[in-house]
Amino acid sequence: MRTVKINELEIGAGKPKIAVPLIEATTEALINTAKQVCQEPIDMIEWRLDFFTNIHSIEAILKTARQLRRILDNRPLLVTLRTKDEGGNYQPQIAEYTNIYQELIKSHLVDLIDIEVLQPTTVILPLVQLAHEEQVKIIMSNHDFCKTPPATVLQTRIEQMTNFGADIAKFAVMPQSREDLLTILNVSIQHANLADGIPLVAIGMGHQGKIIRISGEFFGSCISFGAVGKSSAPGQIAVAKLNEILDILHE
Repeated sequence: MRTVKINELEIGAGKPKIAVPLIEATTEALINTAKQVCQEPIDMIEWRLDFFTNIHSIEAILKTARQLRRILDNRPLLVTLRTKDEGGNYQPQIAEYTNIYQELIKSHLVDLIDIEVLQPTTVILPLVQLAHEEQVKIIMSNHDFCKTPPATVLQTRIEQMTNFGADIAKFAVMPQSREDLLTILNVSIQHANLADGIPLVAIGMGHQGKIIRISGEFFGSCISFGAVGKSSAPGQIAVAKLNEILDILHE
């Protein structure tokens, strides 16, 4: 499996990298939380832009991104505009969705953006092209908060992400049984065994999914999302505890 390097961080090699989502609604709250989060053992931050009250103001978005950039120093900044169809707060307005990501890419304030693979290809392909021209990486994602789809569906989604030009593939699903956990792990390890496969983020949500969040180094998932205070998805583990577990497994 390939790796992706951002600054000094190599995603897809060794211990899974720890990312923390910021879900605060205002710039002031985001900055305060980012300062707190950066005191923890984290590798990167995800700004969940769909929680931001000034989502319709490009000026406010870029101003906030600029402040976050200063706080994060060398840590990668991932920006995610999660739509309601995939468990987020943003009601998609295609023109605005595209414009927000275009402006963030061109600003060079962000290192990665998250694009949902089920968005129209007329949205995905131009954004991927622009991002790669501007040296911004793409995480392409798909989420199911109700169930774990069959392995064939997950594998097809990963193939779509790869074909669209994603740098990192991500799926997050809700396991309802031990068999679902095995489906997630089997899909992950089969992808990890591909010599030219892009890095994969495989997430099991909810209580049962916690085993997926800590097992990435053995089964091929390269990022684990942890929580500092509020969590953005069910089953996220507190960062300090997550880091301790990952360190023990890495020994």
